[in-house]
Amino acid sequence: MTSIVRRRIALSIVTGLTAALAFAPDLCLAEPSPTAAEEIELLIQRVAGMTTRTFIRNGSESSADEAARHLRDKYEYFRKEIRTAEDFIRLCGTRSELSKQPYLVKAGSAVRRSADVLAEELRHIRQPKQ
Repeated sequence: MTSIVRRRIALSIVTGLTAALAFAPDLCLAEPSPTAAEEIELLIQRVAGMTTRTFIRNGSESSADEAARHLRDKYEYFRKEIRTAEDFIRLCGTRSELSKQPYLVKAGSAVRRSADVLAEELRHIRQPKQ
């Protein structure tokens, strides 16, 4: 292999790595913005306040306080991957990482997916105050 070919290959590799690394800081240092962090905290507080609802995770029922603690623990675990409240819902409030079963919320005889409940709560948080 000639030195010109080696240089071209090396330049191609460096160019490709440079392009890839241009996005890496965002991926490695992802943290929620202050607004997203506030929305996430409000979502967790709203779950804690849902004392008349039952939260179902992997077939086991838990209280609102237990569900809020679990969300907070998952938030800390996934924090570097979360930028938005939607990321939080997707990564922390949708399903079990172990069983892949969806989290559920029971209110009376109605059972809903927790992702839907959290998305609805987020819409309420974002509604302009009148």
